[in-house]
Amino acid sequence: MNSKEKEILAEKYKDFRLNYDKRNEGFYTNPSIARIEPFKIADGLYYVGDKKVCIHLIDTGDGLIVIDSGYLGATHLLVDSIWRAGFDPANVRWIIHTHGHSDHFGASEEFRLMYGTKLAISKVDAECIREKPHRAHVVTRLFPFAKIPEFDYEIEDGEIFELGNVKIRCVLTPGHTQGVLSLFFDVTENGKTYLAGLYGGAGTNALTLPYICYNEDPEDCPQQMLDSIKKIWDEPVVVHLGNHPGNNKTLEKREQQIKEGGNPFIAPNSWHEFLSGLKARVQKIIKDNEAIKAEMAEA
Repeated sequence: MNSKEKEILAEKYKDFRLNYDKRNEGFYTNPSIARIEPFKIADGLYYVGDKKVCIHLIDTGDGLIVIDSGYLGATHLLVDSIWRAGFDPANVRWIIHTHGHSDHFGASEEFRLMYGTKLAISKVDAECIREKPHRAHVVTRLFPFAKIPEFDYEIEDGEIFELGNVKIRCVLTPGHTQGVLSLFFDVTENGKTYLAGLYGGAGTNALTLPYICYNEDPEDCPQQMLDSIKKIWDEPVVVHLGNHPGNNKTLEKREQQIKEGGNPFIAPNSWHEFLSGLKARVQKIIKDNEAIKAEMAEA
């Protein structure tokens, strides 16, 4: 990629970032507009996130695991949700991060400092953001004192992360970042055992050429995500968890649960419906990237 092409892509990324921040300005100004009441998904598994970022709490019987921690500006929402779910935030022993973006690790350093919580992330993403910290997308314009957390543990592909009575299988699924982790673990509900699964990074904006150029990532990120989808396609997930609420229709399922009862999170079809839709979006990004390359060739 030559300097002229990088200049064009840098301008496109700048426009994307400005539009993204404008759309989220209300949340940045007042994160409480995204607050929702925490709720139980299955035995020992709770939703403690908000309307922007999914955060899940697992009661292992030997302390709590939290998956991701949301935006720094919404730390108070997470602390409040953990209390309201019936737990003490001081008992959060580990936060496992699905990937190294600041909207998923924003509150983690506060938990480390306040409660002694240990922080884990994939070894790949830990190395990526050590090498190039801008890949973490820490928005210092909004949070001047924000920083990348100090991670205590780096997870390898296929590793089993175990605490108490919970075993979480961590699978590397690159694309959104180079070190995205998808997580799989058993849960029970009404005496039955189901596999819970969370695809760790489904945002396809990160696969666009402007985003790839900004991150200094390899250009085959879209193909990486397609390969990742194939890698985990056969996982027999019944309890599909989201990374952002739109992934698994978290908010809609919760509304249905409130109105109709039952447990709409026990949904055997949700996993493949999500992965099929994600695959289609990635394929569109590949075509869009080719169009951008053609545009640059004519510039």
